[in-house]
Amino acid sequence: MIRGISYQFIRIALVMFVLFPGYTVASDPQVDTSHTNVLAVIGGSHIDRRHVNSFFSDDAQILETLIVETATGPSPPILKMQHKDIPFYYVRFHGFADVAASEMDGSNFVRMFAAFHELGVTHIIAGATSGGMQPEYRNADLVLPNDFINQNFERPSSVLAEASIQRPGIRSVFNPPVCPDIHEALYDLSLENYSLGRVYPQGVVVQDDASRYETPAEIRMYRTLGGDIITHNVVTEMIYARQLGMHLAVINAISNPAVGVRPFTRDEEMGVADKIAENVRPIILKALERLYHHKPECGVVCKGEHYSGQTVGEPSG
Repeated sequence: MIRGISYQFIRIALVMFVLFPGYTVASDPQVDTSHTNVLAVIGGSHIDRRHVNSFFSDDAQILETLIVETATGPSPPILKMQHKDIPFYYVRFHGFADVAASEMDGSNFVRMFAAFHELGVTHIIAGATSGGMQPEYRNADLVLPNDFINQNFERPSSVLAEASIQRPGIRSVFNPPVCPDIHEALYDLSLENYSLGRVYPQGVVVQDDASRYETPAEIRMYRTLGGDIITHNVVTEMIYARQLGMHLAVINAISNPAVGVRPFTRDEEMGVADKIAENVRPIILKALERLYHHKPECGVVCKGEHYSGQTVGEPSG
């Protein structure tokens, strides 16, 4: 449900009214129930250029901007957008100078997913730019993670507990931790449409402390543990989506070698990120087209299973 409006919520609403024309407060989110899937994209520097919210510039339009009041406070700004005839929600969330603070505050992740829950979101595409820990990776390669190692313990471990959301009797399973249907769509479309670098269909993403870069010794340790790419996000998104029974997959782009693999500069990293954004954005939009009418086939993998062993939706007894 949508919670009461707090002082902080009113202040953010006033700011958003100035920054985003057409901004509205989500007192009663309108979900198009005529279609099975309600889509969302979590934006980062892999699909949006620095300092410019360019994701919607040509191929998608903003319909309105929402802030949803959740049990833990107001959500980040959520753009309700449309690509062709396909509505979707977009959150410009991490990887930018003007929003990077959201990475440090785990409650922002909770509020975003609590808002998705209120809005009825069923399918999410997430991603980020990442450091490549494997020597064969090159800048602008794409890696579609199919597993993770979580080393960020400052963010809340359960969005259900933090946001007071009840899914009684449901156990989240993480084998695999991403939706196979979305993962396959992203891989197929990347092979067809991406030319900046190679496309890897799998990899283990390590998420660690968002406040700093890693040390060379830490990178060697993560690689020994089986990690392939390092980033400050996406694992939280994988965990929260699975806890809420949402379908999610991730597309990560290599913007730099991980520390100690090869030398790199910050300017080099940012320049690569801008090129990546221009080339990954069309893949995301094509994936939305494919997923809008898609009937999920992954079943209990994404929705969770009952402790009794029943598949979600099966009658009891």
